[in-house]
Amino acid sequence: MERGDLDAAAAAFERMLADTPGHPVAVQGLAQVNLFRRVNSYDEAAARKAAAASPGDVDAQIKVADLDMASGRSGEAFDRLLGVIRRTAGEERNRARLHLIGLFDIFPPRDPRVTKARATLSSLLF
Repeated sequence: MERGDLDAAAAAFERMLADTPGHPVAVQGLAQVNLFRRVNSYDEAAARKAAAASPGDVDAQIKVADLDMASGRSGEAFDRLLGVIRRTAGEERNRARLHLIGLFDIFPPRDPRVTKARATLSSLLF
């Protein structure tokens, strides 16, 4: 990752997970690599404009959540996706939920930001 070779980093983390499923460093590292891969394919200005113009567009909201997360604004990313979950139902809600859970993997399991967002997610779903 430090050399900017995301493919090699992903392969290394995937090998680590094949040898030791659920290895916390590998899970966290692969989640980070996948975030950077996605964000590198986004046009930030266009993504933010689309999300602002269409609050109901789940894909646009997911992109901006990724951009926020990659910029170190995890609270904003989590809040954005929790808002999508609050406003949607069915498959759209499930896509936002799964993406949010994927973003949780970027942090250690007991990170207070994740704990808070998980509690909010749980209250929205149950």
